[in-house]
Amino acid sequence: MQFLNSSIGTLLALLFAIFAFGLGLTSPIWFLLGGLGPLEAMHAGTPIVLVTICGLMVTTVIGIALHRLRKPDTATSQAQAEPAPPSRWKHLIVHVLVVLMFVIPFLTIVAGILLRRTIDADAG
Repeated sequence: MQFLNSSIGTLLALLFAIFAFGLGLTSPIWFLLGGLGPLEAMHAGTPIVLVTICGLMVTTVIGIALHRLRKPDTATSQAQAEPAPPSRWKHLIVHVLVVLMFVIPFLTIVAGILLRRTIDADAG
């Protein structure tokens, strides 16, 4: 349990979540690159994308519930008496997550729309 409370544990959990959910959400693209046609890739990837979205929601709800049910540490409860200034490290992680989870997929979609004439969707 000490590892989960450490900063490296939080960072590794975030990296694993970004990788797992990113792979699930982009599965139709991987099927397309694997040789399936566009419609077959979309039909094969849609259930994976839906399960990934449901998994993301369930993981978020479980994480929030466990965070609220967690017993406070004695050092933490004493530290909460005085409000601490926000950590620069945590602020930076939030910004990196926003970029990785929202901005990069948005830019990928825009690039796909702009380059759709050069992408060979009939390959395979």
